[in-house]
Amino acid sequence: MDLKIFLNRLHARYLKLSGAKKTIIFILVFTLGFVLGSAFRSNKDTIESKSNAFQENKDKNSLAEKNHGNSESKEETEKGPVEREVIVVIDSGHGGEDFGTYYGNILEKDLNLDISLRMGSIVEEAGIKVVYTRTEDKDVGLEERAFMANDLDATLFISVHNNSMPDNPNYKGTETLYCPSQNPVYDNMDGKKLAAIVQRNLVSTLSTIDNGIIERPNLVVLRKTKMPAVIAEIAYLSNAQDRELLKQEEFRQKAAHALADSVFEALEVMGAEKDEEGVWKIKK
Repeated sequence: MDLKIFLNRLHARYLKLSGAKKTIIFILVFTLGFVLGSAFRSNKDTIESKSNAFQENKDKNSLAEKNHGNSESKEETEKGPVEREVIVVIDSGHGGEDFGTYYGNILEKDLNLDISLRMGSIVEEAGIKVVYTRTEDKDVGLEERAFMANDLDATLFISVHNNSMPDNPNYKGTETLYCPSQNPVYDNMDGKKLAAIVQRNLVSTLSTIDNGIIERPNLVVLRKTKMPAVIAEIAYLSNAQDRELLKQEEFRQKAAHALADSVFEALEVMGAEKDEEGVWKIKK
């Protein structure tokens, strides 16, 4: 039915009503209109209030996020280097079924462990924390050695080895291997600088032939460790003179002292210091 026709019919019926009924209907319609109008205005005010509150909260959150970001940035700027405990990882090369090089019953793995433990004892006496990759005759994977040092966030990594060149038994001496550092952890120390310190101390203490420092980026324990790291090749088992030296406990003790002195020298260059509780700390 057309709305206009419906309204006309409704109006005609209204006109036929008595005066009292017309008054009642008028009052009802007026009251209903007032109630609906009030409800509409209240709902509108509520919506506007919520909208304003939402916008206000949004603005506050935006400002809070901005201030939070500035606070973090400021904190990072003011914080500077973090002080950490000095940890020296001493890695005794080979072990277990991995003999390393050997000559008769003289095994490299045994020489490495002996020198490593002697070195560690000297470093520990100075109050510096030492962690060994092995303290007994067992095989430890190369990846595991590097992971151990990284997981500890070690300060230095010293791997102790001995060398061999069976095709040239006349070749002898000491050399120290390192991996070039692309992003050194410390400004004043990296693998190459540490290698130079170790090589100088070993040669001057042991009076062995100086074969220099050698770049070896392909070696796992050097490539995958994040801190300054070296492999110290003390002497050549394949050479008769070096072999006789390695058999002597005094020589191995000297090698241990030279390596320990290298640690002390490197830490001094890096600015390591004892705190009030006697713990060696370094800023990183």
